[in-house]
Order: sequence, then C-alpha cells, then structure tokens
Amino acid sequence: MGLFNRKQLLEKEKVQISKVDLGSDNFVFVRQMSGRERDHFEQSLIRSVKNAKGQVETIEQSLEDFRAKLAVATLCDEVGNMLLFPGDIATLSQNMSATSLDKIVTEAQRINNLTEADKEYLTKNSDAGQAGNSSSDSVSN
Repeated sequence: MGLFNRKQLLEKEKVQISKVDLGSDNFVFVRQMSGRERDHFEQSLIRSVKNAKGQVETIEQSLEDFRAKLAVATLCDEVGNMLLFPGDIATLSQNMSATSLDKIVTEAQRINNLTEADKEYLTKNSDAGQAGNSSSDSVSN
C-alpha cells in the first residue's frame, strides 16, 4: 500500500477481535485497544504517592485487579462494542474465576502486544518522569 497520508493516519482503524473460549460452550470476545485506551489502561497500573504537601513523591506500580482491568478494557461484543465500564472492575474481579479471567487476559495481552516488559518499562519510565520536586499528579488514579 505504501506511505500513509494524513487522512489515512486519522481514519479509525479496524481493530482485531478475538473469540475466547471459557469452557462449557461459553465464550467472550476481546479486542485490540486504541492508543488512547492503552494509555488509560497503563495509567491504571501506576499510582502516585504524595507527601504531606500533596506533591508527588514517588510512582509505584499497582497491579491490583490487573486481570479485571485488562478484561474491562478489552471485552466486547462480536463487532467490537465495549461491554463493561471502569466501574465494573471490582465486581468482575470479585465474581469471575481466576481461570476465566486468565483466559481473557492471555488473549487480550496477545492481541494488544502487552508484555511483562511493558509493565516494568511503564513503572521505570514513570519514576524517571517524576524526578525532582514535580507537583504534577497527572498519573494519579
């Protein structure tokens, strides 16, 4: 096809959708995230720790409900419409078996090219970005 022009770059890209077998004839669909969705998901994996003055002191990796967060960010219907909302994370994490969540997460990681190295890089990159006395809280949860 060749070099993309501005119009092509700004057109909504068709995302990959994948069926995930949960066993007992049950299944769900997961899809690729957009760049913005991936950024929001990654931001949900870090939290800032503030000092008494309210300034960001350190950035920590927060893997709490990681599986449910990724599932919520990628579960969709057969045409790619999202099924869940961020407010569903805790309920999904509490109510769905780890086995089912793992199946969903494994496929979501595969089609979104999300690796353990990505999570480590995110945390390291956030630490570097907060050096000094920055009062920015743009990565807060």
